[in-house]
Amino acid sequence: MRVLDNIEPKEVWYWFEEISRIPRPSGEEERIADFLVEFARKRDLEYSRDEYDNVLIRCAGSGKAADHPGLLLQAHVDIVAEKTDESSHDHSKDPIIPIIRGDWVISPDTTLGADNGIGVALMLAVLDSRDNVHPPLECLFTTDEERGLTGAGNLAPEWINFRRLINLDSEDEGVFTIGCAGGMDIHLSMPLSRCEPVDCFRLEISGLKGGHSGMEIDKNRGNAIRFLGRILRRLCIEHNCRIAGISGGTKRNAIPRNSSAIVHFPNNDSDQAMEYLSRVSEEIAFEYSGIEDGITIQLENETAKTGIVDYETSLRIANLLLALPHGVEKKSGVIEGLVETSVNLAIVSMSDEELNIELTVRSPMESAKEALGDRIAAVARLSGCAFSTGGSYPGWIPDSNSTLLEKLIGIYTEISGDKPLIESVHAGLECGIIGERIGGMDMISMGPDIRDVHIPGERASISSLQRFWKFFLSVLENLD
Repeated sequence: MRVLDNIEPKEVWYWFEEISRIPRPSGEEERIADFLVEFARKRDLEYSRDEYDNVLIRCAGSGKAADHPGLLLQAHVDIVAEKTDESSHDHSKDPIIPIIRGDWVISPDTTLGADNGIGVALMLAVLDSRDNVHPPLECLFTTDEERGLTGAGNLAPEWINFRRLINLDSEDEGVFTIGCAGGMDIHLSMPLSRCEPVDCFRLEISGLKGGHSGMEIDKNRGNAIRFLGRILRRLCIEHNCRIAGISGGTKRNAIPRNSSAIVHFPNNDSDQAMEYLSRVSEEIAFEYSGIEDGITIQLENETAKTGIVDYETSLRIANLLLALPHGVEKKSGVIEGLVETSVNLAIVSMSDEELNIELTVRSPMESAKEALGDRIAAVARLSGCAFSTGGSYPGWIPDSNSTLLEKLIGIYTEISGDKPLIESVHAGLECGIIGERIGGMDMISMGPDIRDVHIPGERASISSLQRFWKFFLSVLENLD
């Protein structure tokens, strides 16, 4: 049963619902790549596909724009695979079933995939129609953007013939993005040795908002891993707590919403620990009132006995989680309100042999990125951790003299009667990588209103997409 057939623009929502049926979490894009290849074949469109499942579909120009300079359109096909704790959804095999709620298409219990499925659907709607007027098009569908921009990072430069790019991975109508931060992933590991299995408790922290670590890092939202470190340190110092397991966060680019630890109290003072947890719950609720109103902290019996690490190591782990930076490091002194440099304490996990921690640093400036990385490396050394980096990608430096930008501002102003907002963003966009790999690119990123990306309840505005579609078609027709 189709859900979105009766809302406009029908052609865009049709293709969005089609791709929503295809599971496509980051790293599992083969099925959506198969779909795109079949789409091109059925329409006799030229296409290319590489070993990373990037797909490029080429289409001749049409109507009065047939002889206009060519245009590259781009979006990524993968999604952040998040769901509520209560949901049984399996992103690796289950389709996403959107619903309509007022002006929004939403998936209440999972991510919707509007980031960047709306961009994919916009391109498919253009490629599928013989009525739309557009210049020669290269439509690039990239993979694994959400985990590390892998698809764009391995793009073959010779694929691309055109030097004007519209990236469709922005979430605010009327905003043209002309720059973004670069990023770097950091991995810490600490070797562990365990004692004999003992009776333990499970400490759970849940109910935080989370969010995109680029877009929401300045919203002062709580980090479940930081809260866990705060609580574990106090439990170690006051109640002789030992750690048997620890986990938190799921994605490098998502602020952790949940965390947990398996803990043991050698002195059997779990009742006193419960009293402390009751106090700290009230303290955190007060500190984050109006920001995080759904935090829950629970301590329950663990069913299985687990091997624990010694007291010194337990305290070192707690101190490490507290010492590692998280949040905004610096805001821009040139662009008001723009976060320039930040870090997300993203993932913590614990195997039998080692503790692993993942962080992501963002900045448009390589020097600032490296300096923050050095700071984290210093904390790692003091804590006895190994330090490594990877997944580094460049920023996108704004070009206020862009010819493409000037033309799009004119078209937008004529249609809407308003001037668009021009901005650089702290999130990472593939434009930085594509621009570096191809060279000579004139680029802009834009899109309709999408909210709560990367968390359950992600939603896309119906009325905003209607307006954006009208603008987008006018761009294709009039961009000479």
